[in-house]
Amino acid sequence: SKMVASIIEENIANASLALTTVEQIVSTFLQDKIEFIAYLDEIDPLQPEELTALAQKTGLLGIILIRPNGLRVTGPAKWLPEEASCKNNRGSLQYHGKDILLTQSFSGENSSLSCIITGIDGIAIAEMRKRSSLSTLLSSLSALPGIHSIKMIKEPAVLDASVSLIVKNKQAIAQSRLPTELGTLVVNLDARRFLKRRDQLRRQFFFFAALLLILGIFFSWFLYRFQQKNLAQVRAFEQIFAREHEAAMLGRTTSTIAHEIRNPLNAISMGLQRLNMESKNLDKEQKELITAMEKAVKRSSGIVSELQRFTRPLQPAYTSFHFDKELHRLLALYSSQIERQHINITLDCPTPITFQGDRDLINELLENLLKNALEAQPRGGWVQINLSEDETSVHLKMENGGFLLNTGNARRIGEPYFTTKTRGTGLGLALSKRIAKAHSGKITFFPDHDKQQLTVTVTLVKQSAE
Repeated sequence: SKMVASIIEENIANASLALTTVEQIVSTFLQDKIEFIAYLDEIDPLQPEELTALAQKTGLLGIILIRPNGLRVTGPAKWLPEEASCKNNRGSLQYHGKDILLTQSFSGENSSLSCIITGIDGIAIAEMRKRSSLSTLLSSLSALPGIHSIKMIKEPAVLDASVSLIVKNKQAIAQSRLPTELGTLVVNLDARRFLKRRDQLRRQFFFFAALLLILGIFFSWFLYRFQQKNLAQVRAFEQIFAREHEAAMLGRTTSTIAHEIRNPLNAISMGLQRLNMESKNLDKEQKELITAMEKAVKRSSGIVSELQRFTRPLQPAYTSFHFDKELHRLLALYSSQIERQHINITLDCPTPITFQGDRDLINELLENLLKNALEAQPRGGWVQINLSEDETSVHLKMENGGFLLNTGNARRIGEPYFTTKTRGTGLGLALSKRIAKAHSGKITFFPDHDKQQLTVTVTLVKQSAE
């Protein structure tokens, strides 16, 4: 009786923990959506049709914005079965109506919003709450063979109390009381078989306890897997949505920069060139100033061009070329810088390799990797390059020393705009990843903090010649 009571108490605790975990996941999901909606509304106040489209895209039933003047903006219309208010509901989950909606309210501190309410379909969660409720669990367990009744009372129970045997109206009941956070769990077992065949009933009790334990473990494992899968889907969706949002913002920013800056830069560059060629009374200091200004304009124009290239879709023009010869040509091009920095280059390429791809894009990928390896070792070092192929792919492995990033920054290698250089844009390695992806390949970075070295592997899928 005491063992069964302990098992029932554990099942009650597991059901409560599972429900709390699900509600925390839902709360986190809705809070992230609310923060993003507030961010969008701060940029440009959202309208009902925009809220409707946003709700459909993000899997929400609807969105309500309440502004400081009391104006309510809803999308879609009448998605909430009853009038909702943000009073005393900030950051909490609320259940509304027979359809059981989960709502999340949030009060912002900016001047454009005072409250945001979102909701998702909570029917499945409500069903789980019903099945995990204390009354349902006790009712289900009470119907099992050998159990007379199970109930929860508010009376305190003595710890480690012995099992009491109650015989009344020709019924033998073994009663066990167990204190829990919800009250005292009273388990009454049918003890008639115990009185007649004690040994046989003991074996049956052990089997019953094992069955409950196995079922509890199985359903706990099943619920855990379901939660993990749902959480992974939410995270994947958020990552895709964030990347799409970033790409859209970058496209608009690049378009503005190209329109507003490119033409003035060209005009300044042409004016400086004309001033340098036609002015005969310039002294040495003035000419040096004009030259420095021309370099600054050229550098700014290069940054604008690099931003434009990164945001535009890559469309490789496939041609056949010798991959190894392009690598040798690139090393020859940087030979003076390699000698000047006292860097030891080792190239291992056993056989010639022919590849179908965009020669210019591949050269840009290789040059970005080599430049980063050289710039990481301004006072000397080493670079080891291995080039090989198999039936389906070409593999490039480049190792170099001088890697001094910490663990946090190392994970950001290859992200757009991440750079440790004074004049870098942080788009070189990010563009290289896009070039590899355009050739059905990928780039992987393996930092070794103990040896202070970085290993970069590039895999490019061979294309059939057409």
